[in-house]
Amino acid sequence: MLWFFFALNMWFVLLLYSYLLKKRHRTENSATFIVNVTMTPPLLFALCNGLLFTHMYPGFLVETSIAAAFLGASCGLLFGSLFDNHSSMFGGASGILAGIISPFMSEITGRSLSLLLFTHAIFFLFLLYLRYQKFNH
Repeated sequence: MLWFFFALNMWFVLLLYSYLLKKRHRTENSATFIVNVTMTPPLLFALCNGLLFTHMYPGFLVETSIAAAFLGASCGLLFGSLFDNHSSMFGGASGILAGIISPFMSEITGRSLSLLLFTHAIFFLFLLYLRYQKFNH
């Protein structure tokens, strides 16, 4: 069941990236939109995956932190590459921080299933919001 959530996370991120990649050349984007796109998906992606990994592999806190930080950084670099180098570094850094913190947050809450479901609901809602947001402001 938890692997389904992981696959769904990956699928949603890739769908949003492919949509933004197609729309990127058609419009001029504001700085606020660029910061939202480069920070929100990597941060929430790393947070959700860090919580998932902690549920799947209890007791491997360092390994789950490294895996979640790597996935968050790669997602941040991916979304930041849509705009420029500064955006890539900003997205990668936010993904790393969320990836490192999320397994510890999961352990502190006792691997709460309600926290896991809540963060995934927020993740999916924010990605849908970014998908249907107006592109130029």
